Amino acid sequence: PLTGTFSYLSYRDPNLLGTVENYDGAAEFLTSLDITDEALAQAIIGTVGDLDSPMGPDQKGFEAMRRWLVGETAEQRQRWRSEVLGTTKEDFKAFGERLGAMIDNGNVVAFGSKKAFTDANSELDAKDQFEMIEVL
Repeated sequence: PLTGTFSYLSYRDPNLLGTVENYDGAAEFLTSLDITDEALAQAIIGTVGDLDSPMGPDQKGFEAMRRWLVGETAEQRQRWRSEVLGTTKEDFKAFGERLGAMIDNGNVVAFGSKKAFTDANSELDAKDQFEMIEVL
């Protein structure tokens, strides 16, 4: 159910435009990355820790509901865990290439204050400006 979707997340970000530019630069960063074996091991350990982090009762309930709503199974989680544990340096480069292929076809959607969008748009050409849609 989650195939083909990729997203970045930034919370209460004071620099909308800078963050989007960093996200746009991720593909080039990953394809040119020369990661050490130690850094790769740390990245793998950190990711597995995020997948298997301890949760309180309320978090367990919310996570169980989320998994049920999106159709995420225990088998899928185990497959993801195994894939993470088997990650190689080449996987970082391949992922960077996939991100690069999405840059021209992806969408940027952001939620924020009117000021954040006005500030960002003041630095952009008219064709690249964010369209603001008020929801509340």
